[in-house]
Amino acid sequence: METSQTTESVTTDAAIVPGFSSANFWKVWSANGFSNLGDGLYQITLPLLAAQLTRSPSLVAMLGVMLTLPWLIFALQAGSIVDRSDRRKVMIWVNGGRLLILLSLTLAVMMGVASLPILYIAALLLGMGETLMDTALTSIVPSVVSKDRLTWANARITAAQTVTNTFIGPPLAGYLAGLGFALATGSSTLMYVAAGFALIMMRGTFSVSSQTGGQTDQRLWRHVTEGLRFLWKDRLIRDLTLFTASMNLFWSGWGALIVLYAVRPGPMGLSEFEYGLLLTAMAIGGLLGSILCERLQKSLGTRNALVLDFLGTILLVGVPGLTTNPLAVGAAAFFAGMGATVWVILVSSIRQRLVPGELLGRVYSASRFISWGIGPIGAMLAGFVAEIWGIQTMFAIGGIVSIGVLLLFLRLISPRMLESQAGT
Repeated sequence: METSQTTESVTTDAAIVPGFSSANFWKVWSANGFSNLGDGLYQITLPLLAAQLTRSPSLVAMLGVMLTLPWLIFALQAGSIVDRSDRRKVMIWVNGGRLLILLSLTLAVMMGVASLPILYIAALLLGMGETLMDTALTSIVPSVVSKDRLTWANARITAAQTVTNTFIGPPLAGYLAGLGFALATGSSTLMYVAAGFALIMMRGTFSVSSQTGGQTDQRLWRHVTEGLRFLWKDRLIRDLTLFTASMNLFWSGWGALIVLYAVRPGPMGLSEFEYGLLLTAMAIGGLLGSILCERLQKSLGTRNALVLDFLGTILLVGVPGLTTNPLAVGAAAFFAGMGATVWVILVSSIRQRLVPGELLGRVYSASRFISWGIGPIGAMLAGFVAEIWGIQTMFAIGGIVSIGVLLLFLRLISPRMLESQAGT
């Protein structure tokens, strides 16, 4: 791996971007928080609305497929767009687009014409916006903070995402959905307005291509796939991406069907609001993980800190396969949230140190193309298995298989591979 060369490139790129300031970081942080609260509201509301329209596991799981499908069909293009554009402007336009989509869905709900096809289309379009927003967000971070504060910045951004997307969002969405689905979807639009305002207040230029002598003037296909080629040649980034994908296979199956398992008449027998509280347990774990991440990395070492995510995944999908007790399922979600947050922070920081700034959007999107592109497959497999053997059996199978993934990680990833690139 070209460690010293790529690390130097990140430093150079961050230094030349005029937006390099603490004030801009907190504006990015604020926009991230508002937009993720909007995401958290619709990501809970849409499955609840789908569950009102059908009790078929495969049809409800299809909503999860549509939400994650853009990472498979649009991620590489999103990375190319972000690396060719001003990243702040990309985020502004995406927020505006998501606002219009949710306004249209709100009108459909109010008029009583909402249907599964309409939900599928809205989920697909919102998912495409997410690919652009997430790629632009992670790519802009090295432009507003110094290299030695990347883990610090990523921890605070992830904490904001956790609090808004999975701590406040689920119970608020459950409460609003209980009052009326139109109120829940309409509330998301206000969050995107606030996020757009924070982004407009930023000062500076956030287009790396404009600072590198027009290096993006190359054939479109080569530009789109360059991040994927860089990722595949770098063993550490490649392996971490593949392990992220393996865990997301289980997470997507859980996310696609937990609403049928938890909300009555499902076996756990929860109300919509109680379901939101159940997901809040994951958010609390995620918030704790963002607070303790640097401390855990220093005390356990980077590899052992990453192992927490595997243990959390095993519990997340395995415990519902053993019991319908909400406290046990909630405790598993809590630990899964903590482990996942630690993984996201540490892996993001490693990638930002290793990847040149002009490639960061495309490498990130290539990573998501692989690791999140598997989401539709996981959701479809979960729906298929649940249709044949039941949802609880699907969870039990996922728990057993995820243990094997942990053993493979311990065999292939050594502590020495990680420590030199993790900022310890």
